[in-house]
Amino acid sequence: MTTNTNPLVIFKNKQKDLAQQIRKDHDDWDSVVFRHQHIAYCELRGRQRIKIEKPADNNKPNDTWIDTIKEELTKQIEEWRTE
Repeated sequence: MTTNTNPLVIFKNKQKDLAQQIRKDHDDWDSVVFRHQHIAYCELRGRQRIKIEKPADNNKPNDTWIDTIKEELTKQIEEWRTE
């Protein structure tokens, strides 16, 4: 019997672990990673960017990185659905 866990559930649990790590270590890089992954996750679930965050002009997220995360998650979801 294989474990058939939704990749979005796995991703969300990793985000929770990362958030705990950020609170413990106060690591700026982990915060950047969390932010971009959070945006990608929310957009995949249908949320508009403006409702996710309103960044300052000098603190825009990296759209290329977000698109890469979304592509990887979409690929994992499609693979999960075909199992």
